[in-house]
Amino acid sequence: MHTGRKTGDGTFSLFYRDGWAYLCVNPPAESGKPVYPEEIENRMRILEVPKVRRRTLEEIIDAGEGVPVPLVEWPAGKHLAASFKVEIAEDEMTAWVTVYPPKKGGEPPTRGEIMRELQTAGVVHGIDEVAVGALLAEGQYRVPVAIAFGTPPTHGASRTIRYHFNTNRGKPYLEMEFGRINLKELNFIEHCREDDLLAELLAPVSPVDGTTVTGRVLPAESDTREVHLNAGANTRLSPDRTQLHAAADGNVRLDERGRVVVEPVVKVRNVNYETGNIYFDGSVIVEGHVADGFVVESGGDIQVGKGVGKARLKSARNILLKTGMNGNTEGELDCGGDLFARYLESCSVVCHGNALIEEAIMHSRLTVWKHCVLNGRRSEIIAGSLIVGGSLWCKKLGNFNEARTRVALGVPPEVLLDYRDAKHTLEAKQDELSAAEDNLEKLRRALREGHDDERVTQTVQQLEAAIPELAAELAKLRHSVPELREKLRASRDSMLVVEDTIFRGAVITFGNLEYHVPEKGARKTTLRPGERGLVESGFDIRNKPVLRFEEHKEAASA
Repeated sequence: MHTGRKTGDGTFSLFYRDGWAYLCVNPPAESGKPVYPEEIENRMRILEVPKVRRRTLEEIIDAGEGVPVPLVEWPAGKHLAASFKVEIAEDEMTAWVTVYPPKKGGEPPTRGEIMRELQTAGVVHGIDEVAVGALLAEGQYRVPVAIAFGTPPTHGASRTIRYHFNTNRGKPYLEMEFGRINLKELNFIEHCREDDLLAELLAPVSPVDGTTVTGRVLPAESDTREVHLNAGANTRLSPDRTQLHAAADGNVRLDERGRVVVEPVVKVRNVNYETGNIYFDGSVIVEGHVADGFVVESGGDIQVGKGVGKARLKSARNILLKTGMNGNTEGELDCGGDLFARYLESCSVVCHGNALIEEAIMHSRLTVWKHCVLNGRRSEIIAGSLIVGGSLWCKKLGNFNEARTRVALGVPPEVLLDYRDAKHTLEAKQDELSAAEDNLEKLRRALREGHDDERVTQTVQQLEAAIPELAAELAKLRHSVPELREKLRASRDSMLVVEDTIFRGAVITFGNLEYHVPEKGARKTTLRPGERGLVESGFDIRNKPVLRFEEHKEAASA
């Protein structure tokens, strides 16, 4: 306990420490007043400190060294001291200490006290000396402070592979929550040069045991799996098989079996009469345009820097159109992976992955196995038809002119197409049977009326044989069409998100469920299939629904 005077006077402090009362006297300056024994005795009475001889007090005052001196044993003063609470995490990897401040007459907590409390609680490892010092310096009272940390084990690891190229390029939506994609910066094709280092085996990691804050040993696990570099086409392993280099120039990627391959790349300025059609097993880069009437088929990726006209592009993997396509009703796109484009107009598209379009889909037919997302400023779909196996996200669906815009969602395209084909065939066969029966009746009437012509007789015989076959086919179709219709159950994970407006003229189905657009359209709408029908809710930009993309893993790591 400190007693102070005006500047220059002597001061003293009287406090409890480790079962004793301590006295510390600081002498006065030259013109200041000294500390008097009576002052100390008064303070001792208030704190109920046992009495001592006045001579003892005078000797400490005369010495005036400013150093705490044990004055008298004082066990009863313990209630004035700071108190501590030590907590240890269930996994014993962290320990906290809470310090409760001393009362008047108690010494501020010391490092030694904290260390003793930790040891008493069994905390013997990972004590953070910096945290202890900060706690004392800043007086962090009544707040648990993490003061000790266990050392986790370093589990042994077999050799791992470090790739020197991007193994997951072209899928920004995985990280960006399908935020706006800059197609100018997006590239599926990564060039490498012959002899470039493509991958290497890193050294294995030796296991190191860990320790909890209580000193308990955490055994480290070992990993004895063998890992190898998988060399694919146009790559070369070093003699010690720890480095993989390119054996040719081309596009480096992981193939479906996890092998590093370098595929040849065809790079042309434009596809036109100078190049002719392109049929290539590797990837194709077109820096400029693909002219009307030309074909590009690739066993890898296709990238086109500028516009695509009334052409046909087919890729076993991904297609990237950095501008877009105006197919004039005859343009075709067919990709085995994902499709990226700024816009699609008057074309037919088959996409076995996700279709991510910046601005617009107009007067086009799309069949998309996964999701279709429009994420630019316009993000509108006008006229045409879309079959989307997953979800559809846009800002506007249809337009003010109520252009017929058909959207089917949530059902695998092959299932829906099988049903539509069977239904169309059923209708065609029904018409064919009706026409055959009408013709047979007319010919029979002609025969009854005496038109005994060999050709009429022969035709009657042919129709009489064909009609039962048609009837049998119709019976099968009448049985199979309802069965196929039963399969049109939309996935509960599918949804339609329209950030702005659904216009009249839009026809929206989720399997067997159809959404009827109100007379004035619908604003800010989210649709999902529910147990008893479609569930409609609003769209809130601050609480957007989550659209989950599946990552197309090209291969599992070895």
